[in-house]
Amino acid sequence: MRALLAALVLLLAAPSAWAHAMSSAQWRVTQADAWTWDSRLRLPEDFEGNLLSLEPHWPASCTQLGETRSQPADEGVVLHWRLRCPQGLDGTLGLAGFTVQLPDAVLLVQPLQGEGRYSVLSAARPEWHADAHVDMPPVAHYFVLGVDHILLGIDHLLFVVGLFALWRRSGRGLGTLVGTLTAFTLAHSITLAGAMLRGWQLPSGAVEACIAASILLLAVELATGARGLAQRRPASVAFAFGLLHGFGFAGALAETGLPEQARGWALAAFNLGVEAGQLLFVLGLLAVVRLLQPQRRWAPLALCAYGAVSAYWLIERSVAVLG
Repeated sequence: MRALLAALVLLLAAPSAWAHAMSSAQWRVTQADAWTWDSRLRLPEDFEGNLLSLEPHWPASCTQLGETRSQPADEGVVLHWRLRCPQGLDGTLGLAGFTVQLPDAVLLVQPLQGEGRYSVLSAARPEWHADAHVDMPPVAHYFVLGVDHILLGIDHLLFVVGLFALWRRSGRGLGTLVGTLTAFTLAHSITLAGAMLRGWQLPSGAVEACIAASILLLAVELATGARGLAQRRPASVAFAFGLLHGFGFAGALAETGLPEQARGWALAAFNLGVEAGQLLFVLGLLAVVRLLQPQRRWAPLALCAYGAVSAYWLIERSVAVLG
């Protein structure tokens, strides 16, 4: 039960931005001919900010020819601009209006000839300069997104907490914990890649309900003390439910999107970020359990909170699916 108490300490000490997972816009500026450029800004699916506050800044030699707004299926709002640039895109390109809901945008400038150039724009760095050095695909940016998504995804963390608590109670060696977490990692990596690169799909509502059910299963085994399936075969259970958790990660990443021409790099970086965040969380659990030695008298409260949250999520998400 000390694992559950440690989890409560970590979750209470975490930032208060649980409900605001980082979301990036995807901005592509493509050269259509010698004088014309097309700009396409795709906003995250959950964007709720003021569109009028998003104001692009073009090079001085460019003239904006028009602006349109659309909302393609399975995408957020897309803003289109068409530019006439007789001297090319030779100045400064920027975007104003970044907020908490839209902290940054991944920019790709794609000329007719040569490689595309990437940059990550934000309130701290809102401009891209044509004379800057060639920018590589934003691998580091998607690594950080992966860390954010796992550390802000409470349901995924609580599943890891349950696996950790069952391992602590079993008295098995560290190899069992490593094997269990490796199985979870392998499983959600498979479905994350399949969903983002191959178009694998499951109803998002059903996936979220099953994720809640996976946490409740671990809560029941912890509460009853019985040697259930998760206690006897933790790696198998972690792998099976990890496949569902992978679709959950894919849903979060789909809201942000992957940069064109660098989908593989971005996905790999995001997945590595998820694993790094998960490892940091587990190391934090180990440190709290061993250093702080939480009092056992709080264990029943921790277990009740763990089970109640998972049951509530299961009921809430199931009602949403059936509704």
